Amino acid sequence: QLAKEQHIRSENYTIFNILSNGEIECSNSLEDECDTEIPGQALIYRPARQHIYSVLLESGKGGAYPLVKEWFVYFGNPLQQPELIQPIQPSIPGGTPNLKTLWFAKGPDVEKQRYSTFLACFHLQDRMEELQALEAPVAAFCCLLAYLMMQVSSLSLEDLNAFVALIVCLKGKSAAQLAGLQLAQVDSRGVHLGAVFVRGLTTLLMANSACGFPFRMEDLMPWKVFDGKLFQEKYQRSHQGCSLEELLEGN
Repeated sequence: QLAKEQHIRSENYTIFNILSNGEIECSNSLEDECDTEIPGQALIYRPARQHIYSVLLESGKGGAYPLVKEWFVYFGNPLQQPELIQPIQPSIPGGTPNLKTLWFAKGPDVEKQRYSTFLACFHLQDRMEELQALEAPVAAFCCLLAYLMMQVSSLSLEDLNAFVALIVCLKGKSAAQLAGLQLAQVDSRGVHLGAVFVRGLTTLLMANSACGFPFRMEDLMPWKVFDGKLFQEKYQRSHQGCSLEELLEGN
């Protein structure tokens, strides 16, 4: 009932469909079929989604979870039938808290549980102290970036530096400054990486909804943490061997 009310008010993301129909879809993407080094977005974020499903769905007798039907587009998937995906419990000492605790209980201990369960969905439960020390949008950004570095083996130090420079420099720029950025060229791999990252934000939103909102939803909105042109600029300069101090604009 709560998931339905939040769904009607657009306050959660995809949770109601999973709980009511056991189904989720994402039938569009921006990917480069020729870039085989970066897996499809659907596949990159599947391990995190499997953890989120286990938070949402109760296991039956013998510990088996109901399967979730995924309609996720990626190269080679004709989308003629859903893939049946097995929920997988994240690694949390003492097991995953139940939804009644995560959604309805109050108090500092529960807030900590919400945050740690959220991080566990991205295999980052051991990084809670460091992430909590950051501003919420930056912590969410770092959570997603760390997950990407674990999942995509082809990401380089230059890619990492470009992402970090983006989040460090974004806050100090006005909308007019961002709109006025001029790019001599656009790199297709940079566009692909940017699209992968923005798709990851939807996975953060889903985990946040499932775990009882350890973050405010507005802190996870794309415009808080990402700008396509600024990322392109940082990506190109990083790959051209620009110094870190210059890349971070002295910040």
